[in-house]
Amino acid sequence: MKGLILLLIGFSEGLIVGIALVAFLMVLDVIPRLIHLSRSKKYSRLYQISIILGAVVGTIIDFFNLNLPQLFFINKLLVIILGLIFGIFVGLIAAALTETLKVLPILSKRLGLKDEMDKLLFIIILGKVIGSLIYWFFPKLWS
Repeated sequence: MKGLILLLIGFSEGLIVGIALVAFLMVLDVIPRLIHLSRSKKYSRLYQISIILGAVVGTIIDFFNLNLPQLFFINKLLVIILGLIFGIFVGLIAAALTETLKVLPILSKRLGLKDEMDKLLFIIILGKVIGSLIYWFFPKLWS
């Protein structure tokens, strides 16, 4: 009985997280924006499959506590490519969230940098890139 309750609780938690992720992506309108900007409406089914497949593979990796070398027997070049892909995804989510919340226009207006919006955006992106590089190239700092 205890195992059944734990199974039900675990399934419910996963369902809530999945619904929250879908709601988050829908509110930010990330996927439709990507399709519109890349003019790739004919590949919209591929976007859907990629998102679902990414969620399932990510869940399996987390559930079985695997890391990439165990999973794919991959070399450093593939780890760098995968890190770049993951970074692009996180950057897109952060940019969409920032745009949705209208943080940059308000911030630039309050700081008196209304004419320097492009530089402000570049500095934010540069900070994200540098932070990601530090995180990936110096993993011992975090352990």
